[in-house]
Amino acid sequence: MSVSKLSGSVSVRRRDRLPGKGIRSGIVGAVRDELVRDPAAIPDLPRVAAALFLSSRTLSRRLNAEGTSFRALVDEVRRARSEQLLGHTRLTTEQVASRLGYSESASFIRAFRRWNGCPPQQFRSRGGHSG
Repeated sequence: MSVSKLSGSVSVRRRDRLPGKGIRSGIVGAVRDELVRDPAAIPDLPRVAAALFLSSRTLSRRLNAEGTSFRALVDEVRRARSEQLLGHTRLTTEQVASRLGYSESASFIRAFRRWNGCPPQQFRSRGGHSG
């Protein structure tokens, strides 16, 4: 393979990995990657947009074009992380809520019940299964 063909191939691969392009599944995958990057905190829309070299509005429009929203992706990540924390740690409900960015545990408990059909304590008592 010639050097110019190899160079072109490498630049195409690099372009595919640019933050604005995402590796997993376009913009949705790139946003998910940013949301799970730091297990101690879930970033807000402006922070994720900046990490992807986009404005908040552009990121929102692109997600909308893919049939989702930033809020829906945050919910998805929070749900998965909450199930993992409740199923595999001894953190209290309040600690889990705080790690997921909830200022009050009552808000987290309502969201968890909406996602799983049961409150966090019941989920935990069933060994990390919702039903």
